[in-house]
Amino acid sequence: MASFDVIFVGAGHNALVAAAYLARAGRSVCLLEQGDRPGGAVRSEELTLPGFVHDTYSALHPIFAGGPAFAELRDDLGRHGLQYVQSGVSSGSSLPDGRSAVIATDPSELQAELDRLGEGLGWSGLLGDLTPHLESLMPLLGMDLTSPAAAPLLQGLDRDRTSALPFASLLTGSGHELVLERFRTEEMRTALLPWLLHVGIGPQDAIGALWVALFGLILPGGNPQPVGGSGKLAETLAALVAEHGGEIRTGVRVDAVLTADGRAVGVRTADGEVVTATTAVIASTTPGDLYGNLLRDAPEVSGAVRAQAARYQFRRGCFQLNLALSARPRFADSRLDQGGCHNLGRGVDALLRSVHQAEAGYLPEHPTLSWHEPTAVDPGRAPAGHAVVRIQVLDVPLAPLGDAADAITADGTWTSSVAEAFADRVVAEAAGHLKGLDDLVLARHILTPADLARRNPNLGPGDHASGHNALSQGFTQRPIPAHGGGYATTVPGLYLIGAATWPGPGVSGSSGRAVAQALLS
Repeated sequence: MASFDVIFVGAGHNALVAAAYLARAGRSVCLLEQGDRPGGAVRSEELTLPGFVHDTYSALHPIFAGGPAFAELRDDLGRHGLQYVQSGVSSGSSLPDGRSAVIATDPSELQAELDRLGEGLGWSGLLGDLTPHLESLMPLLGMDLTSPAAAPLLQGLDRDRTSALPFASLLTGSGHELVLERFRTEEMRTALLPWLLHVGIGPQDAIGALWVALFGLILPGGNPQPVGGSGKLAETLAALVAEHGGEIRTGVRVDAVLTADGRAVGVRTADGEVVTATTAVIASTTPGDLYGNLLRDAPEVSGAVRAQAARYQFRRGCFQLNLALSARPRFADSRLDQGGCHNLGRGVDALLRSVHQAEAGYLPEHPTLSWHEPTAVDPGRAPAGHAVVRIQVLDVPLAPLGDAADAITADGTWTSSVAEAFADRVVAEAAGHLKGLDDLVLARHILTPADLARRNPNLGPGDHASGHNALSQGFTQRPIPAHGGGYATTVPGLYLIGAATWPGPGVSGSSGRAVAQALLS
């Protein structure tokens, strides 16, 4: 019977980050991953044609590259080949009539753009109102919210009720309310508001105001991507773990977390192998899978906690289209061609409609698109003169019951015909912003919510955010009230990390780093 200090159920990027810290400190670690390679939603491969390297799931790493995990692991990961590159334009927006906005990384260029749009006062006012909260808020983004260190920071945010924008207003307000109050142009509103969908929050959900303000703070710092593809992060983390003696097994499904004497003591695989842990078991999954499946036989779990986990919600799906292009596509505003991740849409009202349509089970008539062309800053990802593009649609139903445009026949299943027809709609919508896009497409690869669900159980029924991340399931309620925004489960010795935990989806390494630090302390 194999035994390790720490066993990981799943080898996503947060698990790899935690394992890297622990292995470097001399702990024995074993990561059990049911997929064919470590990394989870951090993966790159030739999805369309030979020589065209696409990001299968996540692509951009602004929070990780600007956060403490990378600062502490940078040298080791660099030795194994991790290198980040970014454009001078972090993000932007494009409207069908040619109006646009860019969020540049150069402060003078950003200020010039704000002045052009007449948004300088709105932008500086928002960031100025956010500033009093940052001393407490920024450390919390990488911290277990139930830890002793977090308590005074949370209390400080709660006490500050006399500022122009109290933290409670950010916490309970929606992103839609905030952008309407602070900004006057559709260009700037569209540059910011759709980013909420990336973190599992709808435009009218509580806590959206906080995240819109944070995106306003983070995006001017850039939108870096690993050279060679997002998967390079997973590859270099795995190499670092292996360098320090860690063991990573792929193609292994964990069937159950084992408990004894009131705590987690190991796991049993689907093949019946038992692997024991002397210190901890760390799982990367959703609360429903953890308490309803992996801990199904654990007497330590109360009925109340199982009920909380069973109520964990998934709100919308993710439809991802990767394109291999014969040449680089061009926007009417050439500044958007520099790279970064851009919001292509028809304005804020259209975004509200598409989100409502998706949540009602309908394919949106005019989806808002998240556009990223990796070859803008990393041309080696495609043959010379060619390009790769990733289009994410984050306002789609988990199961399409119908079509808001009444043009696609759907009966609750993401069939190939539904997927292909909706992909045609997405390309046509994008072509309204990039003239001639249709003629550049050599091949395309589609991932529907159903595909995501089959490939990665952490994404539930196909939700890239691993669960709704509004206030009811966010902050100190993430992922369930019993966890309180922390990573320790109700079973001693068992931790939950990943996108379903605070601070939510996205490549950050935050939960993995926090748990590793707790175990090493």
